[in-house]
Amino acid sequence: MQKGIIRNKRYRNRRIGDFLKELNMTEGRGTGIPIIRREMAKNGSPEPRFETDENYSYFITTLPVHPAFLSDDGVNEGVNEGVKTIENQYDKILALIREGVNEGVNENIYDIINILTNVADLNAIEIAARTKRGLSTMERYLRLLRKKGIIEFRGAPKTGGYHLTETAREKLK
Repeated sequence: MQKGIIRNKRYRNRRIGDFLKELNMTEGRGTGIPIIRREMAKNGSPEPRFETDENYSYFITTLPVHPAFLSDDGVNEGVNEGVKTIENQYDKILALIREGVNEGVNENIYDIINILTNVADLNAIEIAARTKRGLSTMERYLRLLRKKGIIEFRGAPKTGGYHLTETAREKLK
C-alpha cells in the first residue's frame, strides 16, 4: 500500500459500495489513495501514512501537517490585525446605537448589522434564522435599527429585504 499498489482482498459490503458508486458519491474501488498522494505532493505536504493489519480489519490514514503551519512566522500578526478590525467595527456599530441600549441588546444588534454588512436584502425571517433568535425578537431590533436610521427596508413587503443605510455604511468604514 505504501508503494502505491492498492489491492483489497475482501469487501465488507459490496452492495453499499456499488450503490454509492451509482449515485456518484464514491469513485471506483482503490482510487482515493492515489488522489490523496497526488494532492498532498502538489501541496508540498509530507507523504500520507496508511496503516492496516493482515486481515484488513481496520484502515487508518494519517495526513501530516504541512511544515508551513508548524511555524509562527507572520501568522499571529495577520490574526491580530483581523481581531483588531473586528473589535473596531464592533465599537463603531455600538456607537451607532449607544443611547439607552443594554449589553444583551447590543449583542443582538451587532449580529444583525454584521449580517447585513455581508449579505443584504434579507427579510426578518432570514435574519432571525441566521442569528438563531425568535422572529418577534428580531422584528423588535429591526424596528429599533430602522428608527435610528441604521437600516432600511427596500422593496415590496413580501419580497423585499433589509439593507444598511448609506450613513451607516460610511460610519462603519
